[in-house]
Amino acid sequence: MEKRNCTRVIFESESYVLYKDKKLRGTVENLSLNGVLLKVEEPIPANEIVEVQINLSGSTSRLCINLQGLVVREDDRGLAIQITGMDLDSFIHYKNVITYISGNEREIMSEFHKFVARRAHAE
Repeated sequence: MEKRNCTRVIFESESYVLYKDKKLRGTVENLSLNGVLLKVEEPIPANEIVEVQINLSGSTSRLCINLQGLVVREDDRGLAIQITGMDLDSFIHYKNVITYISGNEREIMSEFHKFVARRAHAE
């Protein structure tokens, strides 16, 4: 049985993965505070460092969430990327998307505090 540290939500959005000198178009399948699952044009092997751009579009504006990550799995379900970093604006938008979809702000904030504590302890 797989144990998750963070709530995972279904979320579909256009994305791009920057890997070496390539910019691969993809689609977000789901996300959590810890990682994101994408479908991409071509496989990227595990343990590769990538940058991900998730495009959010509303009726009047477009936002991009930019993150850095490590490919932890590539299979028929998609490309699983563990988030290793993102700027503050991207993080706020990312957290807000997860909070809105999950409908449980208290749980997401609790996960966020645990996530930050784990990262601080690891450094």
